Amino acid sequence: MGQEDKKRVLDMLQSGIMNADIPENEKNKLIKNCLHLKEQKINLMITGATGSGKSSTINALFDMEVAKVGVSADPETMDITRYDLDNLVLWDTPGLGDGKEADNRHAKNIIKKLNERDENGNLLIDLVLVILDGGTRDLGTSYELINSVIVPNLGDDKEGRILVAINQADAAMKGRYWNFDENKPEPPLVKFLDDKVISVQKRIKEGTGIDIKPIYYSAGFKEEGMAQSRPYNLSKLLYYIVKYTPKEKRLSFVDNVNRNKEMWADNDDLEDYRKGILEEFGKTISECAMSGADIGGNIGSFFGGTGEVIGASLGGIIGAGIGVAKEAFRLSPISRVIGGCYITTATCEEYGKPDDCYELTSFRSFRDDWLINQPDGKELIDRYYKTAPKVVELINRQSNRTDIYHYLNDTYLAQCLKCIEEGDNEKCKSLYISMMEYLYEEQNKWQ
Repeated sequence: MGQEDKKRVLDMLQSGIMNADIPENEKNKLIKNCLHLKEQKINLMITGATGSGKSSTINALFDMEVAKVGVSADPETMDITRYDLDNLVLWDTPGLGDGKEADNRHAKNIIKKLNERDENGNLLIDLVLVILDGGTRDLGTSYELINSVIVPNLGDDKEGRILVAINQADAAMKGRYWNFDENKPEPPLVKFLDDKVISVQKRIKEGTGIDIKPIYYSAGFKEEGMAQSRPYNLSKLLYYIVKYTPKEKRLSFVDNVNRNKEMWADNDDLEDYRKGILEEFGKTISECAMSGADIGGNIGSFFGGTGEVIGASLGGIIGAGIGVAKEAFRLSPISRVIGGCYITTATCEEYGKPDDCYELTSFRSFRDDWLINQPDGKELIDRYYKTAPKVVELINRQSNRTDIYHYLNDTYLAQCLKCIEEGDNEKCKSLYISMMEYLYEEQNKWQ
C-alpha cells in the first residue's frame, strides 16, 4: 500500500467530527483534541547485544526495510540511527559485545540519548525495547546493558518505560523442537522458553530491583532480495509495545506497522493480542480524542460510522478480521463513549440478554458480512449510526419504554432473526428498513 493510499486514522476521525451534527463549541473541542494527537510523537529506542536481531525486528514490525539486517561479522549499526516514520521515531542503537572500547563508547551514547529531553522538558525516549538473543545462553552483555546502562537512566517510571523481548525463539534449542511447517514451538521448546523467561525476569529483578516479565518471539529473517520467513509472536510483541506506550501517542503506530497479514498470523494465542491492540488504540480515541467533550450519546451520531471504518482499517493492519476489529472497538472504552446502546442492543438489554448473546452476534454478522456488501448497504448502516443513538435515548425517556422494546422485538427483530437463520437476507433487510422507517416517524412523538 503506497503512502498516498493510506487513510490516516486521525484524519478519518477529524473528518467525522467536522461533518458531525453537534454544537459548534463541542466540535471545536474535539478538533483541538485531534490536532493535539496529531502532534504527538512516540520515540522508541531498540537496543540489545550484537546479533540479537534488532534490525530484523524493526523490519518485521514496520512494513519496510528501514534498517539493514547484519549478515556479516561486522555490526551494521555503528552509531545510534534515527528512523522517522511519520510520528513514529525509531532509535536503533549499536549492538554491544564487540569489545570493551566499543561497548564503552556505545554505552555512553545510549546513556546520553536516554537523558535527552524534548522541547517541553520531558525525557525524549518514551520506551526502550531491549532485545535478547534466544539462541545463546550467554546473556552477560545483555544483563550488563539492562542493569548498568538502561535502567539507571530511565527516570522515575522505570518499569513503565522498558520492555524486554527474547528474539530468535526458533533457535533457542539450536532449532530442535521448532515445528517449521506450523511455525511454532513444540512442547519441549515451549517449556524451555518459559523457563528462560522466568530466568531472565529473576536476573533483572536481582540486578535492578524492578520486575519485568519478558516475552519471546521470532522476528523471522530476510536476506536482501529474498522473501522473509514468517515471524512468530509478532502480534504479542506489538501488543506489549502499544500497551507500554503513553495513551496519547499510541496512534503513531497505526499507519506504519507491517501490512502483510502473514507477518501477524502465528502467535502463542495465550491471549487475543490482535483484539488487545485494537482495544488499546480504542482507549486512545475514546479517552484522548473525546476528552472534555460534553455531548453524551450524540457522539454516536458521527463516531459510530467512523469507528467502524477505523476498526476495519486497524483490523486489516494486524491481520485480524474486520469482525474481530469491530468487536474489539465495541468492547473498548469507545463503546462507553458512544453509548454502546443502539436499537438492537437496547432491545436485548431490555430482555436481560448479554452483549454477546446469540441475537446480537447474528445481527452483527448480518451487518458486517452481508449488508455492508450490498449496493445500498453502507448508506443504510451510516443512516442507522447517525440516528439510532438519539432514537434509543428518546425511547428510554418514555414511560412505556418496555412496551416499545417488546413491540420492536416482536414485530421486527425476532422476524429478522428468523430470516437470517433461514438464509433470507433480502427479507431481513426489508424488515430492517421497515423498522427504521417506523422509528423515524415515531421519534417525532417522543420528543
